[in-house]
Amino acid sequence: MGPQRGRPTGSGVVWPSAKTVYALRACEVLAAAYPDQLTKAGDIARASKVPPRFLSKILGEMRAAGLVTSRRGYHGGYGLVRDPNLITIAELARAIDGYEVFAPVPADRLQHGYPFVEHLQTQLRDVASEVLRSTSLAELAPASATRREPE
Repeated sequence: MGPQRGRPTGSGVVWPSAKTVYALRACEVLAAAYPDQLTKAGDIARASKVPPRFLSKILGEMRAAGLVTSRRGYHGGYGLVRDPNLITIAELARAIDGYEVFAPVPADRLQHGYPFVEHLQTQLRDVASEVLRSTSLAELAPASATRREPE
């Protein structure tokens, strides 16, 4: 059986979408290259093991959200706009999925009349959001990469 990809199954763990996981893997490559070099999409795809066509869409969304810059040409590629210490996982997740942790629950699936369930859901969302808001992209880069402290 090969390695799991995307959302873990049966773990009971709240996990971002597969699209956000791919974006995180791409950001690991971009964070390691920051600030010195732009990285070609093909190199990001190979290093992060993200399908190139899917990566192209993700990089476009990240560019639209102001997280990456791109330059065409032989010396072109993609790079983070800001120091990876200053970009949080929550910011990336909002750019990619439109929400930090949980997809909005459809109104017909809300558990009205069960305040303990709503309270538990609120607590889980708050804890997960706090972790994502306090974790930066720099923490994704390999340990061997030089990291700068936020200014």
